[in-house]
Amino acid sequence: MDLSTGGNLKKIRKEIIKKSKIPLGTVPIYEAALISRQKLKSIVSMKVDDIFNVIENQAKDGVDFMTIHSGVNEKILNTLKTKKRIAGVVSRGGSFILAWMLHNEKENPLYQYFDRVLEICRKYDVTLSLGDGLRPGSIEDATDLSQIQELINLGELVKETKKENVQVMVEGPGHIPIDQIRLNVELQKRICDEAPFYVLGPLVTDIAPGYDHITSAIGGALAASYGADYLCYVTPREHIGLPDEEDVREGVITARIAAHAADIAKGVKSSKKWDLEISKARKNLEWEKQINLSINPEKMRKMWKERKTKDEDTCSMCGEFCALKLLSDNFKLDFPIKC
Repeated sequence: MDLSTGGNLKKIRKEIIKKSKIPLGTVPIYEAALISRQKLKSIVSMKVDDIFNVIENQAKDGVDFMTIHSGVNEKILNTLKTKKRIAGVVSRGGSFILAWMLHNEKENPLYQYFDRVLEICRKYDVTLSLGDGLRPGSIEDATDLSQIQELINLGELVKETKKENVQVMVEGPGHIPIDQIRLNVELQKRICDEAPFYVLGPLVTDIAPGYDHITSAIGGALAASYGADYLCYVTPREHIGLPDEEDVREGVITARIAAHAADIAKGVKSSKKWDLEISKARKNLEWEKQINLSINPEKMRKMWKERKTKDEDTCSMCGEFCALKLLSDNFKLDFPIKC
């Protein structure tokens, strides 16, 4: 996804589309807010037509899917005022919409004029990703009234979207404790008519800045095993600052591990075969094959070279006491050793 909020957004987007071999998503409200701030000196001064012009222009550019925060409405805004949250609103797009609603004392235009959103998506064959503007940003806020109200709204919008033959998926929380992940997935599937679920994490604890790619992978593996369809990767720098290239690489690989673990749980044959092949290579001490089968060959090769022993058949973990080398399948010694 192109989540840029600075620079020449149109130029950036077109360059990504030109170079990317996979579907590209955007969040149009980001560009609409940036244009409003540049021209009108304020995000909350956005005009409704300006928002929809951005949506259509991005669709014309060839964007494949868009996150649209249509589930936030006045009813939810009233709930937020009375049912206080620990972390409040952590969705950037959701906060733009809510700030606009509060300032203008009007309904969310992406909710009120959802038919215009669908018209653009249908015309340009854009998949709609219904954003979760009220996703919890603290596990204390998980599965609260505001989140569920938005999910109910999204379920209604999914039905409208399908009637118009527009492809749709639903984005989901957020910060969710382990014991609530299954409930959240099942609620989304039930309320949103089995629409594909695109989970942002979920992060299972709030105490791990610098390691949130791991807290996210734990939640993502569980969510995917319960039926979530897409995982949004999280970098180690989540909650701290913008990631660098290595942060992105680490986040993506960690998310891939989570997805793979879930595929094994769901019985995906290709995933199980991958694990079987690397297990056989490990048993046979075939290091090159292990490296090639690993999810990050470059990292494994580097670490192996740093810690390999004089006997290249073994690693430095056990050295001459390597359990795999000590015994063969028929429990005879594979090589002379003083036991």
